[in-house]
Parts: sequence; C-alpha cells; structure tokens
Amino acid sequence: MTMLLFALLAICFFAAAWPVVWAPMFARARMGLSGASCVGLGTGVVAVAMSMFPLTSSTGRVLADEKKDETVKVEADDPVIGERDDEIEIPPGRPEWIGTKPSVSGKVHTISVASGPYATKKQSQAALDKALAKATKEYVAEQLGSETAAKMVTFDVGTIKRRFVKDNSYHDEAKYSVGKMHENFAKLEFDSKFRGELTRRWSQVRSKSRLLSMGVLSGAALLLVASVFGYFRADNATRGYYTGRLQIMTAAAILAVVGAGTLIVHKIPWL
Repeated sequence: MTMLLFALLAICFFAAAWPVVWAPMFARARMGLSGASCVGLGTGVVAVAMSMFPLTSSTGRVLADEKKDETVKVEADDPVIGERDDEIEIPPGRPEWIGTKPSVSGKVHTISVASGPYATKKQSQAALDKALAKATKEYVAEQLGSETAAKMVTFDVGTIKRRFVKDNSYHDEAKYSVGKMHENFAKLEFDSKFRGELTRRWSQVRSKSRLLSMGVLSGAALLLVASVFGYFRADNATRGYYTGRLQIMTAAAILAVVGAGTLIVHKIPWL
C-alpha cells in the first residue's frame, strides 16, 4: 500500500512537472532548484547510509556490586526425565563451581551455566551454546540497565567461549530414571575491563544513533524548505502560468518527503 502511494505521488509529480521543467523561461529556476535538491538528496543518502552501520550505544550504569541473584537454566527437550534426587546418579569429579549461584560482586563476576540433560552430546552442547548466549545477553542488559542495549551490544557464541569461558567447561553423563544423559557445563567470567568495554561500546552506539537521527531530521527539513522555495522560484519565473501544476508538484514532493521520513524514523533506535 505504501509503495502504491509513492508510485501515484511520483506519477502526479512528473506529469505536472514535465511541461514546466523544460520551459525556456524556467531554465534559471531549474538550476537553482536542482542544486537545492542535490543537497537534500545528499543529506538523505548520508542518513540512510549511516543506518546500515551496526548501532551500539549507551551510558548506563555499568558497575554494580550487589545484584539480585538469578539462576540460568535451560529446559530440556525431553518432556519428563525423572529429576528427583533419588533418581539421579551424578558421576564423581564435577568441578565445585557447577550449580553455584551467580556472583556479581568483586572484580570478576561469574555465572555458572548448564545445558540440562540430553540424549546425545551434540544436543547437550547445542543447548549449552544457547544458554551461554542467553546468560551473556542478560548480563549485558543488567550491567547497562537496558534491554535495548543487550540487543545492540551483542557477542556471538564463539566469542563468548573464547573470552568468557576459556577452559571453564565440563561434560559428563549422569544416570537418570530413563538412562544415561549427557550434560555440559560452563562458567562465565566477566572482569572489570569487560564492563568498561560495555560502557564504551554503548556510548558509541548512542552517539551514532543520535547523529543518525539528527541527519534524518535535518535532511527532511532541508528537503521541505527546498520544495517550498523551489515552488515560489518556479512560480515567479513562469509568471504564474504553471501555478496549478507547480502546486501539485510541491504537494507531491512534501508528501513524499514526509512519507519517506516516517519510514526511516521507524527504523531508527531513538536512544
């Protein structure tokens, strides 16, 4: 529907503009209008181009010594796996950090993550990867105080394992009522250096977002002014002979700018 509206506006605009644009008496006004249009178009292109850059920004609170404890748990795909203590035989040798509550005090914050029981090691590892991504996202949101920040300051699973897990991972097979099940565990460690990095990245995101927003608003304002200014210049140059057509052109141009601006604004994160 939006594309149809723009197509109709474009048709009306060019149909009304054709006789005026190529009129000999309009040559001087055409040059001035084309220059203003180029400036507006350039501004709009810059704003759209900037929207393609990954955004990440925020200067929220980053250091917190006391946070509400949360347990990270991933539901197993298997519907019922007897999970009562008397039905589970845990093999010896599990590290002490498995099953501990998150610690978000001190220089290094730690979060213990578990996959849950799965029939195969591959399924268990895939579940652990999802749990790691979820736990990291929640940690970022908590540290920056913004759910939006967690969507924009992201880390892939490979980076999470390399930077925050390192060698703190473990796999074994516990015996449940349905048989042996594979389980994977990992411990995330976030130091103060990483928390400082979060603050800087979020600040950059917010700066880019605000710059993009200003670019779009400035470009739209410039195009609107250029449309009105061009109308008066053209109407004066043609001595009112094409007033009706020029009014249609100007109205179509203004509607096009407003419509395009609305579409772009909806895609910009206002931070």
